[in-house]
Amino acid sequence: MKLKFNNGKFKILLFGDIHEHTDYKTNPRFRDMKKLMIAALDEYEPDLCVLLGDNCNTDCIADNPAQFEEMLRAVVSPITERNIPVAAILGNHEHDHGHEDEIVAIYEKIENCLTRNDAPAEITGNANFKELIYSSDGEKPVFCLWFIDSNNCHENREISHYDFVHEDQIKWFESECEKLKELNGGKPMPSFVFQHTPVPEEYNLLRKAKFWELPVAVRGYNTKKDTWYVGKDGVQDVVGEGPCSPDVNSGQFESWKKVGGILGAFFGHDHLNDFSGWTDGIFLAQHRTAGFRAYTDGCRSCVRLVTIDEKNPEKFTHELKRFKQFGLKCESLGPILRNFTDRQSLFMHIVGYAVGGIAGVTAIALLVKYLINNFGG
Repeated sequence: MKLKFNNGKFKILLFGDIHEHTDYKTNPRFRDMKKLMIAALDEYEPDLCVLLGDNCNTDCIADNPAQFEEMLRAVVSPITERNIPVAAILGNHEHDHGHEDEIVAIYEKIENCLTRNDAPAEITGNANFKELIYSSDGEKPVFCLWFIDSNNCHENREISHYDFVHEDQIKWFESECEKLKELNGGKPMPSFVFQHTPVPEEYNLLRKAKFWELPVAVRGYNTKKDTWYVGKDGVQDVVGEGPCSPDVNSGQFESWKKVGGILGAFFGHDHLNDFSGWTDGIFLAQHRTAGFRAYTDGCRSCVRLVTIDEKNPEKFTHELKRFKQFGLKCESLGPILRNFTDRQSLFMHIVGYAVGGIAGVTAIALLVKYLINNFGG
């Protein structure tokens, strides 16, 4: 299948961390996820959809691969029924049971699914691949989409909780970039990267919170757990948790800078984060869950649309749209959570204790956090 610009534009619709389960036929959480997917597809009419990993629970893959395939087909059916290409990357949970090759093979059976492994078998990961976007006339490749397997948890948790993109993957990527450079007249081909686990450089978009900002700050992840962060000026949308990136920096981001042409990178993994911003000339965007299965934030499940301009790819645009903003009604959450986010509900729970005797300053701090979360954008 050849991807190409459509009247000078190419639209990519992103879905993060759906985490679908085998009870999808009867569970309202699946129905709510599907409502969001259908509404987004109908409104945006994308040229490509990308699932950012942890797409379906893999517990059944060893004993009943047919059940996994049926579940996966149900998840992507709104996409495939519209004949829209879909690319899925592997998240850490797709690696949980050691059947990654079988999972990739099932993805390859899905109509219009681009997922595969382009890298040699000895390269780390099971689904490292790239896809070219051709000019509107279909004659020339002008943009590249990279899909990188960011692997699972690290084998030695004292080194890092999550694994990282390995040196052999980076070398393969750089080698392929050189080939693209030749295709592009000696210049780096404009490109995006999609992978599940974010690079450590996401913390470049954050700064340490000042004392009075602690009520709205998030705690850093793992080795950064003693520090609290807020988004820097210019960072868009919600920093809902400390980015769960590897504790080891494997040099992947520096490789992007070295080869050139990497305009942006898009990640899943962190279910409460959808913040984005620029660091060293590369756009980094986190994507919260598009589902209701895993830990989430009320009805803030969302999608992100990224639109590339064929004549000026560096000026790509992006926008987020949440479940409620589509005018959808949630049936899987109760009457309180349906109208309040998880953090609002937690706030009310804590304030209940505060009223019962916790220091007033704590209640005030929580109130500040509540007001900023709800009325600060």
